[in-house]
Amino acid sequence: MDSDLMKALVALGGLLAVGFIVILLAMPAPAVRADEYYTGTGEGYYGEITVEVGITDGTIVSVNVTDHEDTPGLADKAIDEVVAKIIDAQSTDVDTISGATATSRGVIEATKEALEAADR
Repeated sequence: MDSDLMKALVALGGLLAVGFIVILLAMPAPAVRADEYYTGTGEGYYGEITVEVGITDGTIVSVNVTDHEDTPGLADKAIDEVVAKIIDAQSTDVDTISGATATSRGVIEATKEALEAADR
């Protein structure tokens, strides 16, 4: 087989492999199921933020913001980061996100309220 053709096929195969990996990484994670769900609200920048906290065997397995009026884009990134921090720390004692402090505090406050309802 021609060496130029072989190089082109190898390069194409590499690109296809990288593309496949990128698509797999971009897919959303499967929804986490919890044994119990609790709701709480907190004050965001423009209004209330409502969360639903999922708990299994005393462990926070999910924090879903079900309603908020804060700025889309800016608030969404802060919400995602604060939620990840809460789940990783298994606590609401986490730092706020710079540039979206009110939104961060609202998510933290709402999660605290939900955890209090869960006696956690």
